[in-house]
Amino acid sequence: MKKEILALVESKTRLRLEAIEKNIQAAQDAANEETKSSAGDKYETGRAMAQNDRDLYSRQKIEVLQELEILKQINTEKTYSKCLTGALVNCSLGTVFIANSVGFVECQGQKVMVTSINSPIGQALYGLSAGQTAAFREKNIEILKVE
Repeated sequence: MKKEILALVESKTRLRLEAIEKNIQAAQDAANEETKSSAGDKYETGRAMAQNDRDLYSRQKIEVLQELEILKQINTEKTYSKCLTGALVNCSLGTVFIANSVGFVECQGQKVMVTSINSPIGQALYGLSAGQTAAFREKNIEILKVE
């Protein structure tokens, strides 16, 4: 099941990357279309806004590329005894896969929360084993199984 979940996470992450790359291109096109008008400030403002957009999307692209690198390092054949990146955790909240934060995916008819170890819930679960309890948002989460 981990292999299928990882493939879904990678697919969602790649779709995000494609969307960001389209946004970068759209921002570049907008900057290129700005023409000098008699009001020079309008031209400069438009160019500055397009540059800000490109910078924002470029930072997002770097983050997504880093997420893809993390996904490449996950060994779905490895069985984990603790909640770490790559672990599939069955807990009182449901099933959690620790990789990158992409929200919920459906795999084999089961809804799986996919989160990173740096997310609030990832931090609550970090390093715990089956039988232990995590405190998260004033609730106790019982770790039933880690694989």
